[in-house]
Amino acid sequence: MRTAGVLMIVALLGAGPAAADYREATVTNGAKIVGQVRVTGDVPALPPQPVFKQTETCGTELPDERLVVGKSGVLKNATVSIVNITSGKPPRLAEPVKLDNVKCAFVPHVLTATVGQTLQIHNSDPFLHDAHALLGSKTLFNVGILSNRSVLEPLLEPGLIRINCNVRHTWMHAYVYVSDNPYHAVTDADGHFVLDDVPPGNYTIRVWHELLGSQDREVKVLAGETSTQEVTFSAAAPPPSAPEAH
Repeated sequence: MRTAGVLMIVALLGAGPAAADYREATVTNGAKIVGQVRVTGDVPALPPQPVFKQTETCGTELPDERLVVGKSGVLKNATVSIVNITSGKPPRLAEPVKLDNVKCAFVPHVLTATVGQTLQIHNSDPFLHDAHALLGSKTLFNVGILSNRSVLEPLLEPGLIRINCNVRHTWMHAYVYVSDNPYHAVTDADGHFVLDDVPPGNYTIRVWHELLGSQDREVKVLAGETSTQEVTFSAAAPPPSAPEAH
């Protein structure tokens, strides 16, 4: 099913270069940007989200993945991307990015992709789910997904997409950050990220988290070398904003 949009949840604050501005080029002796994202200060423990439908499969509560912090403040589910790169390695457009519905949760909670890739959404639950994708206030798609079925949706615009389930699973949401270049990643459970095959040069990396906001970091990379970045958010960060499309 496809329906009209609902209340805007995430607004884009700006736009960067169009996807066509990125050019594929041979990267010889490319560099790496690696690092770890942490949060400092008094980090609140978010209570579980109550589940009030299909509890026989999903249980009565689910972890709140909006803020997943490990030992020493390592931060999961932050996106990391290069803002100002105009040429480099080819994107893997033939490989879909995958999102699943598992026990009334979108898995994973945060994804990154490149413009031109396909989003494959699967339903592993034994009942109907819905995926309503919003880019700002614009509905990109709103599709029902039967049990053990998948749908494929092209990702044609850069920006931050929020996906909700409208079949009364009101606690379910996920994010897909779509970049116009292939240099993007999501931090793992240890807060780590890797951006590889980066041409030598001066770049800006942008780190975004749905509750802690975003920040930019200037990085210089040399051929064949690894630049290590430590990025820290404060638990008392200002209200979050969506990352600019780039």
